[in-house]
Amino acid sequence: MARGLSNREIAEELFISENTVKNHIRNILEKLQMKSRMEAAMYAVRSKLVDNVP
Repeated sequence: MARGLSNREIAEELFISENTVKNHIRNILEKLQMKSRMEAAMYAVRSKLVDNVP
């Protein structure tokens, strides 16, 4: 998600369904009380949960 991949691209990389990706992202946003993927990705980078990504 932090790399800007679509749900389909994430699903292909992880060998899971696109619906599973959607569910995981929805759960992440809900738990972090965020409204967008971009907000969550920026949080992950700032918090050093992921390396800076291009």
